[in-house]
Amino acid sequence: MKFYTATLIIVLCCLYLAGSTVSALTTFGYNGPKLGYFYPKPARLPPLPIVNGSTGSSSSTTTNSDGPPPGVQSDFIDDLIEGHKQQILSNVLGVSAASAPLGNETPLDSTIVASSPPLEGVGDAKAFRVNRCASCTCGVPNVNRIVGGTQVRTNKYPWIAQIIRGTFLFCGGTLINDRYVLTAAHCVHGMDMNGVSVRLLQLDRSSTHLGITRAVAFANAHAGYNPVTLVHDIALLRLAQPVALVDVMRPICLPSNFLQNFDFQKAIVAGWGLSQEGGSTSSVLQETTVPIITNAQCRATSYRSMIVDTMLCAGYVRTGGRDACQGDSGGPLIVRDQRIFRQAGVVSFGYGCAKPDAPGVYTRTSRYLDWIAANTRDSCYCEN
Repeated sequence: MKFYTATLIIVLCCLYLAGSTVSALTTFGYNGPKLGYFYPKPARLPPLPIVNGSTGSSSSTTTNSDGPPPGVQSDFIDDLIEGHKQQILSNVLGVSAASAPLGNETPLDSTIVASSPPLEGVGDAKAFRVNRCASCTCGVPNVNRIVGGTQVRTNKYPWIAQIIRGTFLFCGGTLINDRYVLTAAHCVHGMDMNGVSVRLLQLDRSSTHLGITRAVAFANAHAGYNPVTLVHDIALLRLAQPVALVDVMRPICLPSNFLQNFDFQKAIVAGWGLSQEGGSTSSVLQETTVPIITNAQCRATSYRSMIVDTMLCAGYVRTGGRDACQGDSGGPLIVRDQRIFRQAGVVSFGYGCAKPDAPGVYTRTSRYLDWIAANTRDSCYCEN
């Protein structure tokens, strides 16, 4: 009887998960990406009592912000304490926070890191140290300018990439150096990368100007990625040919260290995904601004315990309205850090798009700096 009950539960769970992914698989027309946006939603839970300021997904409306709600400061302190705990763990064990198992999560496969000589700074929780050999500055946006009386429109965020098969866009990504694009693992999990390419500097997908296109040599999804919980939802795409980081072509800057969490900062999410849930993809790059909230705040929403330390949430919890959506998966969540932009997160999943009590969930980039460095040794990062 026990065996029969357990088997029945497993079958029901499988049917539930299969049913929840049918619409996504039908939409994309191939085996992947799985889950991500339109992630199966549980029973409605009481909303987090925060009052925040603005709405809109790739569409928008606005309201007034009344500032942080009561208790937010203590949430922030809790997150800081957790960060310091991980820093101590990193210093004692000689591994990064991103390499240490989180609770009952699947431990990472360390074979890639262990098979190569250690990187300077990796494991010391201080800085992101990589091979800096490209003469450029990362994270600098482009601006429209007048040349000979004609307005030249360039992609404001040159690092934002379309990931396409043929002409079909299915995910976004971010150029982080001359050879690699950062994206979500659910975009490439179990997927044949034959015929997949990355396109940069094409603001309008209906334009005859194709920008810069590179074939994808291979995808390296994080070894700890879990397609059910979406933990470690991060992947690297190696381009078949490097991209020259000159003129208007620049990569994004990554966080300076794994403790940079961007809590309470305004962030920008951009992509060509659906302008609203159930809508159609956009031909022109869209952007919207969302506030980053603490993980403690995010766990008080409908996501509850799904939110782990390697995730980050951004959005207007009470009103909803601004968010990434299907087709934006894998794209960047960026934050201005003085005169440059840094990538705070990778678009991962959400319960629908721009809904109240369901902010966008992102993979927290800062927790994967060692993994990124160890898997991009054959590339050049901007020198400054």
